[in-house]
Amino acid sequence: MVDPDDLSALDRERALAVGQRLRLEEIRDPDGAAFHAAYDMLDRFFGALGELEDREVLARFVRERVLDYGAGASGTYHLVGAWDGEALVGVRDCYVDIDEVAGLSLVALSHSFVAPAWRRSGLAALFRALPVTLARQAQAARFGRELPTLVAAEMEPADPAVPESVVRLVAYGKSGFSALDPRRFRYSQPDFRADPMADHTGIAMLGIVRTVNLPPGPLAPSVAEVFPRLFHVCHRMYLDRSRVDPSEEHAVGTLRASAEPVALLPLPTSRGELQRLGPLVRSAVLPLYPRNLRGPEGDRVSDPVSELAAILAGS
Repeated sequence: MVDPDDLSALDRERALAVGQRLRLEEIRDPDGAAFHAAYDMLDRFFGALGELEDREVLARFVRERVLDYGAGASGTYHLVGAWDGEALVGVRDCYVDIDEVAGLSLVALSHSFVAPAWRRSGLAALFRALPVTLARQAQAARFGRELPTLVAAEMEPADPAVPESVVRLVAYGKSGFSALDPRRFRYSQPDFRADPMADHTGIAMLGIVRTVNLPPGPLAPSVAEVFPRLFHVCHRMYLDRSRVDPSEEHAVGTLRASAEPVALLPLPTSRGELQRLGPLVRSAVLPLYPRNLRGPEGDRVSDPVSELAAILAGS
């Protein structure tokens, strides 16, 4: 299901090996048992974090296939499960979004979950590369050609109190991803929990990207802008604008405030490169955002130097 050429050199051997052991299939029936099992697996982890759409929303996206966002923007939703025999052991979903006016595609890596027994097996690496293959197929089916593409993930800043946040950034580094410099690129995800009394509307996130069919090097602000615009145009399909607009206004406004390109910061590919996380630690990132976009724990900010030191000490 995954084109081997879409795997990074550091991931290829293990990812191809696990791909031979498991059955990977795209889930196309929103009323079937596979859909509900996949949703339940995602909900157990992402639901409590306010980072998962309602079941009915994703069922609708599976049913409709092509999502018309309006104004020349559209997307296809893809939900993929991995089975070991009859046991579901992992789920990945993503959107292959198209901005026809800009001639760009954004592959929005929405959620990925791997059962504990299959972590470090290569399945997570397979899930990071799979959307590239899906994007190429979707673009060819709809437009007859491949498009310049940003493969984009929303990731929590590195936090020494959450070791998994560091593990994930290292894993994405191994898969060929970089971080958009948060000093220029300030993305926040709307909080999906329906709480009108919350003191925030967004959760500050890093923009983690891999470029396909784009020139190497920094991104022009107009290219980087595709990330928040296409993520948020999809969010407005199931969230009230008041919960989405503040995030987009902050991200796009920051990008348009300067013509300077947005640097791609290298992510660590091993524990020996964790120093690269300096500008990506939580206390370096959150102060760049207004309080309403920092998330429910937005006041938990300390010293970035101390946070990086704690991460290095824990390595």
